[in-house]
Amino acid sequence: MNIIDVLRLDITDVERELNEIAIALGNIGLTNYESRVYVALILRNHGTAEEVAELAMIPRTSAYKALQSLRDKRFVEETGGRPAMYHPVSVDEVKARVFEELNSAFNKLNTVKGLLSEKGKPELVYTIHGKKKVLAKIGDMLDLSKRTFMISSPRMQDIRSDHADRFKEAVRRGVQVYIITEPAVKVPEASGVFRRKGLIATDVISDSTRAMIASEDLDLCGFSDNPLIASHLENFLHLLKGESTQ
Repeated sequence: MNIIDVLRLDITDVERELNEIAIALGNIGLTNYESRVYVALILRNHGTAEEVAELAMIPRTSAYKALQSLRDKRFVEETGGRPAMYHPVSVDEVKARVFEELNSAFNKLNTVKGLLSEKGKPELVYTIHGKKKVLAKIGDMLDLSKRTFMISSPRMQDIRSDHADRFKEAVRRGVQVYIITEPAVKVPEASGVFRRKGLIATDVISDSTRAMIASEDLDLCGFSDNPLIASHLENFLHLLKGESTQ
């Protein structure tokens, strides 16, 4: 039984509703399939990958991948068994978490804007587009670090893949390298590693003088060599360290 059967709606109406939901959820990082799967689980309350696939009207293999991703993003919970059973995290809980994360991100942006206004030098912040260029900039910041390098990111696997040797070299030359990332994620060599759930952006500080804030997918970032901005972001990362587990 799929969504059309459950809701007794015309297929055109269903596709329109699902597309509208997918667009809205896409704004907070879900793919079209992930959106369909989450809606299907909300309708069912629980289900296996096969049951969810049928209800969401997507291939079973795609449903399984979407469920694993939604689990990592804390939209669904997985219980043991053969086959595994999935339950949706409540809409209110997801909404509260997303609002909190967005408020935190926009508060950081407002603070940066205020610092720039005080100095009258908006040219000190510039944007970099494209994941390859953003990753390259992170590598450059790591290479330039002489004393400290702090990074908080939900995408540490991508960063480690590109820069494992650079992290190792930075530690070798005496740089204090601190990493904040999601639980159970493999990390490159570092002086200290801290684990925290729900990271939504990549923040980087080099020698308390250079700062970067990048989008969750690493496709866009803002960079500044303004020490005031770097100092503020560094304080934020120290707070994250304090709230994390080692």
